[in-house]
Amino acid sequence: MNGSMLDNRPTGTGVYSYNIINNLPALEWADDSRLQFTVFSPTHYNLSDKLAVVKLSDFLQSSRYGKIAALTRFLWNTFYYPLQARKFDLLISPTTHGSFLLKNQIITIHDLISLRYNNISAHQRFYFKYLLPFMVSRARLIITVSEASKRDIVELLKVPEEKVKVIYNGYDTAHYYKVSEKTSDIEKKYGFTNYFLAVGPTYPHKNFERLFDAYKELSPEIRKAHPLVIGGGMKKYIAHLKQRVQEMGMEDQIHFIGYVPFELMPALYREAYLLVYPSLYEGFGIPLLEAMACGCPVVSSESSSMPEVCGDAALYIDPHSKESIKRSLEILVANDKLRSELIEKGYQRAAQFSWRQAAESFKTVIENQLQISKLN
Repeated sequence: MNGSMLDNRPTGTGVYSYNIINNLPALEWADDSRLQFTVFSPTHYNLSDKLAVVKLSDFLQSSRYGKIAALTRFLWNTFYYPLQARKFDLLISPTTHGSFLLKNQIITIHDLISLRYNNISAHQRFYFKYLLPFMVSRARLIITVSEASKRDIVELLKVPEEKVKVIYNGYDTAHYYKVSEKTSDIEKKYGFTNYFLAVGPTYPHKNFERLFDAYKELSPEIRKAHPLVIGGGMKKYIAHLKQRVQEMGMEDQIHFIGYVPFELMPALYREAYLLVYPSLYEGFGIPLLEAMACGCPVVSSESSSMPEVCGDAALYIDPHSKESIKRSLEILVANDKLRSELIEKGYQRAAQFSWRQAAESFKTVIENQLQISKLN
């Protein structure tokens, strides 16, 4: 398994990679099976007698060496990885990165945002548009994280439907869970209570500007009782959003708290009045699971994968409509019974997902592909 994209500071696909890799060794494997993970920090993983770990050079880490690391990682995947992996029956990448020279690969595609939206980085769009299709055409199987992403892969990359397998993401069940008593950690650190929470402003498709427009249309009484708190995100895009908030004259009601420490994230969800997730497009949407697991009612976009994640445990909005977002927030503020129902349904829905389940599905795919290899 190729962990070359799993940085020591994982986000997004890195979190996925870490959890799949970390859960696979704990499963029961055939006596003649042998796993090898190529990662940056071997000591971070659950080891077993079935597992060999190869340490990658730190020069491949983007968080430390930026664009230089991106180039060295590309060269490593293209030329050195095939030499290292030639003795194995099956090569697995938990991301879109692998070797163009190999056919016995399973590639994971989380989403095709880079093909749907032009504002993603130019080099990433180039990779997805010109290089990934070639790799996918040679790969044995494609894994993706939702039926919505599968439809995109079939449509945009012209991949046969039977070549794409959906394995849903999980979330950290040991970190995000129901508690019997209400916490006050966020109130103590940031001073906010009963806030509307929105997380992860990274690119325009996250739709925060329309959320701000909808929030401004709420009554002054609702805005006073429920400030809008924005957690996390990319600095460049946050700077743009802050400028927008200033132009709207909403600095006293829309608050950016930046990076929230990992240990405070459950409290961020638990103390929120609701999570509003207005994204136009998601490959999956792990924050939705985290929020539901912590008892935070969810107002979610009805587009792409998000209904697959939330099921009947969310109040859905049309993300293209300011009025739809505004109305849904008003409904939840006015209806305590509905809010309580969403909280309870959220607990039940989140319980249907885990990284252990995802790893078990991954293992089944691996074993099926190995069986096919033996038959051929």
